[in-house]
Amino acid sequence: MRALLLVLALAAAATPAGAQIPDSTYLPPARADALTGLYVLSDGRVVSVADLRDEVGGRPVLSVTEFASGRARALYPRDSVEFEAGNAWFRRDSVAYRVRFDESERPARALTWVESGRTLTGRRAPLVEREVTIRNGDIVLAGTLILPPGRGPHPAMVYVSGSGPETRRIPRYVADYLAYHGVAVLVTDKRGTGGSTGTWNGLSHADWATDVEAQLDFLHRQPAVDAARLGLLGNSEGGFVVPMVAARRPDVRFLICRVCSALPGPEANLDANLGALRQRGMAESDVALVGDLLGRMMRYALERTGYDSLVATAASLADRPWYRQFVPTRIAARDARYWDVYRSLLDVDPRPSYARLRIPVLVVLGERDERLPIEKHRPVFDALARGGVDLTLWVVPAASHGLMLGPGNSAGYPPGLHERLAQWVAGAAGVRR
Repeated sequence: MRALLLVLALAAAATPAGAQIPDSTYLPPARADALTGLYVLSDGRVVSVADLRDEVGGRPVLSVTEFASGRARALYPRDSVEFEAGNAWFRRDSVAYRVRFDESERPARALTWVESGRTLTGRRAPLVEREVTIRNGDIVLAGTLILPPGRGPHPAMVYVSGSGPETRRIPRYVADYLAYHGVAVLVTDKRGTGGSTGTWNGLSHADWATDVEAQLDFLHRQPAVDAARLGLLGNSEGGFVVPMVAARRPDVRFLICRVCSALPGPEANLDANLGALRQRGMAESDVALVGDLLGRMMRYALERTGYDSLVATAASLADRPWYRQFVPTRIAARDARYWDVYRSLLDVDPRPSYARLRIPVLVVLGERDERLPIEKHRPVFDALARGGVDLTLWVVPAASHGLMLGPGNSAGYPPGLHERLAQWVAGAAGVRR
């Protein structure tokens, strides 16, 4: 089945437009897996080496995030041994630093970092990783439980990813960093990705929520986890799921929503898709046409009205160069199952779930989020806080939907953003230092 929500087909790529994608000749998948992880440099910096293959067409591509400064850089293989980072994210116009990994073991345990005439060493952070499988009825979710150093039991959280075919690779840079600060994190491959069964395309939020609940149940059975201190972190579309789960699970003691909607599915979906098209440079006249067509599709899915008008509108736009990027070749038949699945994805409103919460909630939004207009979402979250929800709202200045800065996210993350997040999570989880 083709992607039912345009936002799924237009999910934000990790890399900016015009990115210089590193060559992967010297980086087979197994080697990339062995190099990724959290490292602590000899000057105290904590850095994450992540593999973005899920977001750049399946080719292994390494990206490094420095948490204190927020600097993010892709790594370009110079040869079979050494990598270099450019002057901006996915730009190689000049060299910022060079990295060589100690590959005598797999995964790599150490690296050498050369920058501004200084040579630093780095050691892999002492996290414990356990590969796990979790059953939810006929669905099997494959994942990794990342445990902090030291004796447990530890507080723990489930990381719920965003839209599209996301595997556990995408959230690992945040998950590792939170584990380093004392909170175990469970990350899984979404249904139909990586090692998980089922399909992500057309996955309703209600069914997605049952996957999250199965992961919470799994954490209850882990001796290294303190089941009295469990939380959820939802990212982007995952933000429709986590308040729903938290509102009906008394074992969820804290909640983080990263660039999540405060509005119902139809409005959020329309904003996200049109914002993505504007970001790509589509003319406003064409954006309006897409908005009209998408509105008609949503109206039919939700209300079963206006089908003939929808078909006629689609036919009138079929010769537009952008049409087949995200519209089925033929609008689904009037009684097709397509519309029932589409409705299940649209028929969601996070506000009642948030209103029932009596736990600490953190919501992080980007001031320049092209998909979640801040002027629409901030008033709703502010009203929830005034209504008695223990909700803290951070609006990150000048940040995009990826909470990054600069044209095409080229300037990386705001300094201290992840440190501040880790401190909030550790406090809410009752990390004992």
